[in-house]
Amino acid sequence: MYTHYKDKGSWYMNIHAINSWIRHLAHNYFLIVIAAVVFFLCKAVIGYFTYRHYNKKLEALNHKLDRLSDEMGKIKRE
Repeated sequence: MYTHYKDKGSWYMNIHAINSWIRHLAHNYFLIVIAAVVFFLCKAVIGYFTYRHYNKKLEALNHKLDRLSDEMGKIKRE
């Protein structure tokens, strides 16, 4: 069956074993569901921390704009 790959060495057998293992796991739907839940939980946590990071930057920018607006108002009044 794999006679034409004999010259490639033992790495092919390792890849074949990995493919066989992955093919076996692909039929275990419980593991697929668990992996999907873990993936989306990690994605949600990363998204939350990203939101907090950029929200802080936006608040700082908003504060600077308010301060600049106040200074411009003082200049116009003078």
